Amino acid sequence: MTDALEPEVVRGLAQQRHLLDAATRAGAAHVGWKVGFGSVSGLQLLGLSGPIIGHLLDSGELADGSEVPIAGWTGAVIEAEIACWIAREIPADVVDADIPGYVAAVGPALEVADVDHRPEDSERILAGNIFHRGYVLGRADPSLTLERAGALAAQFRHGDELIEVTDSVPLTGRLPAVLARAARQAPLLGRPMRAGDVVLLGSIIAPRPVVPGDGCAYRLDGLPELTISFA
Repeated sequence: MTDALEPEVVRGLAQQRHLLDAATRAGAAHVGWKVGFGSVSGLQLLGLSGPIIGHLLDSGELADGSEVPIAGWTGAVIEAEIACWIAREIPADVVDADIPGYVAAVGPALEVADVDHRPEDSERILAGNIFHRGYVLGRADPSLTLERAGALAAQFRHGDELIEVTDSVPLTGRLPAVLARAARQAPLLGRPMRAGDVVLLGSIIAPRPVVPGDGCAYRLDGLPELTISFA
């Protein structure tokens, strides 16, 4: 249902597809998707009706506990995400109410990004894969639904600062609706969302700037903690 997408989103996804195609020709595997700018403030900033998507490559996955070198980055940030794993191919015309049948498992994830220009132009942001630089996946829990995960308590520690979250919706939007809109955009990057894909559904905290020497830890209630540091 690309007619529901803003023209600048369609153009930006077309440019991003060139980036993705070049990566896969070079040997990387396209393994999933990421959602960005789903918060009310993000949507208002870009003048959008819903969040936008980028792609994940196997080469971008980081191990839990990784130390990420960020020297030379412009604006390194860390995001604490809720991720889902796809059970079967999602059609582009999926409706929100049907989304639970397409989700195999839900769990935590971390994403590393480099905000290397002012986030004002959605077409440019999409063309650069929404600032994405890497990701850490937590344990996929098949007993979790998107609705339940969005209401779980979470803790994010950045150095000595602790952020506690009890409701992800203010920053991500309702997760079934987020995934449905993402699935409508996916074919513009060359294929639909498929079984086995992982989707990062948005950060449950505001993106946190990081510098070399910083360490972060993230726990989604009931699931193992994820950690990352920066050098």
